[in-house]
Amino acid sequence: MNTVNRFEAGQDARLSSVEKMQRALEKGGIEFIPENGTSSRGGAGVRLRESG
Repeated sequence: MNTVNRFEAGQDARLSSVEKMQRALEKGGIEFIPENGTSSRGGAGVRLRESG
């Protein structure tokens, strides 16, 4: 939980910890959209992965 608190506060977090958080969210159905990625609203962001 300390890693999440530091990350949310904009403080330093280990890259490996951030990557683990991203993988856990992706496993839970979250897609990360890069700045130049495909999104109906444009720009970087996140969305729930479509089922199917």
